[in-house]
Amino acid sequence: MSTPMRVVLIGAGTRARKLYLPWLNGAFGARVAAAELVAVIDRDQHTLDHDGHRFAGTVAGPADIDQVLVDTEPDLVVIATPDAEHRHFVERALAARCAALVEKPLATTIDDAVALAHAGMQGGAVLLVAHNLRFTNVHTQVHQMLADGLIGTVADAEFHYRLNVSHSASYFQRWHRRRAASGGLEVTKACHHLDLLAWWLHAHPSTVTATLQHRHYKPDDPMLLPGTDIHDTIAADIAYDTGAYARYTLTTNADDEGYTCHLFGTAGTLTIHYDAHAGPHLIDLRPHNGPGARYQIPREPGTHAGADTAMLAALPAAVTDQHSMAFATAADAARAVATGATMHPASLTHHPLPIPDPTTTFGASR
Repeated sequence: MSTPMRVVLIGAGTRARKLYLPWLNGAFGARVAAAELVAVIDRDQHTLDHDGHRFAGTVAGPADIDQVLVDTEPDLVVIATPDAEHRHFVERALAARCAALVEKPLATTIDDAVALAHAGMQGGAVLLVAHNLRFTNVHTQVHQMLADGLIGTVADAEFHYRLNVSHSASYFQRWHRRRAASGGLEVTKACHHLDLLAWWLHAHPSTVTATLQHRHYKPDDPMLLPGTDIHDTIAADIAYDTGAYARYTLTTNADDEGYTCHLFGTAGTLTIHYDAHAGPHLIDLRPHNGPGARYQIPREPGTHAGADTAMLAALPAAVTDQHSMAFATAADAARAVATGATMHPASLTHHPLPIPDPTTTFGASR
């Protein structure tokens, strides 16, 4: 786009303050495409009053969304509301034939995720999902190394993520603490990590076995806010339609933040050491035949190890053609939600459960 994208922002909370408002106010400079904030919609009048001076656009509440979209004719609607509210606003944007970028996760329930995947596949307007970790430099390099067949076909994976003390505590101090609002950490965080695995493996999750625990933040702890019911520790085994198998674990209250992932292929092993805060990230390549190698990938500046900047830079092309860049499709995002959302019932039954595939509802293909 030669002229700045006209953007309507729905939701002016934490994510908007950290990423979207700075972008829309020019803080990223020439690194990303220019954009103009033409309207912001939020139900919290205090938030709107506080942030209204940042732009010369329309300020409105949720009930006014349809009229705002008609009046402003935006190039893009960014939806950064609490997760359980995504479906309503995505559907309103798509009904108005507006391209939409919705924050991850796409939804908090399987029903909502499948409905939005269906809406996104209809072709009336572009629906992009901000699975931003796909844009991190180390993750794009891993994706390319796997596509190049450097370790053959991945058969097994182990992915262990560590949330540090302050980060993990933050989820128990805001709306995320209620499963009805967030889907639990198995949706909030596993969507990030398991989306990476599915993207790398070019595979769809089919079944999951899970154990969810309250190790550090127990619902009956009087120090926690009322309504806290999410789990803080996850161990899950996921089977994929390609025959691949993954073990996923999430630990909270760790001393550092990042993950270690082992990808075991038919021709070698790839190990990723991801440092969320400092870097460098490391990739160890150990082929069965031939010398191994270690790659040091610098941590790029910015939120989410530079992923957010790269994602914003990719937006103009993706709004024109959603398959031109690495954005997760609506179906990809729905599968990630379905994987995380199936973990809770799987943990109650102690048996593997099938993961619903949104494509079986409307016949989309990979």
